[in-house]
Amino acid sequence: MLPRPDKMLHRLASVDPLAGAPRSYNKNDHTVEAVISMGSPVMRAYGTEVLRIAPDAVDLSRLHEGGIPLLDHHLQTGINSMLGRLTDAWFERSALIGRFKFNQTPEGEQAEGMVARGEVTGLSPGYRVDQWLVADGDGDIVDEKNVRWDDELTFTATRWQLFEASLVGVPADATAAVRSISGYDPMIADVRARMVARHNMVKRLSRLHDE
Repeated sequence: MLPRPDKMLHRLASVDPLAGAPRSYNKNDHTVEAVISMGSPVMRAYGTEVLRIAPDAVDLSRLHEGGIPLLDHHLQTGINSMLGRLTDAWFERSALIGRFKFNQTPEGEQAEGMVARGEVTGLSPGYRVDQWLVADGDGDIVDEKNVRWDDELTFTATRWQLFEASLVGVPADATAAVRSISGYDPMIADVRARMVARHNMVKRLSRLHDE
């Protein structure tokens, strides 16, 4: 059984709070740019989850239809949790980038001030996965009917829809956050990928040795 495709998923992200105010912040327009996602691996109860970052994988239709709000910690219980909205989104190298405009409400102005001062930098997208690709620890595609939950499985979301993004205070993924510099360091993703590959290789060698 695959994860439910209609389930809303969240990711937490942050950058070093000592980096200072984001240079992408525009005081006059009340906007800031953010790395929404680089698809970095996230551990779930069912395995490792990866978001595919590409125009044919990410559904941004809500951006032009109903709007994609900027929320406070994924709270959807009232208008006070609405801090702003996503006004534009694009793909840059291996990342999904967005420009957010803060609401001119007490809550939106408070969030804008905290972002401008570098007091909050974490961003977490809320999304729904519509299509998965499942692979085992060796990278081989696994049939959904033959999935064993004790396997080292990687679930790649090959089609997913962005519903909202939230400012958060709990850091987890340093590759998606309010942009504090003119860009981001793509080496972060490369280092993480090498670490994961090396970890899996060591585990496989250990199992062969035990046999």
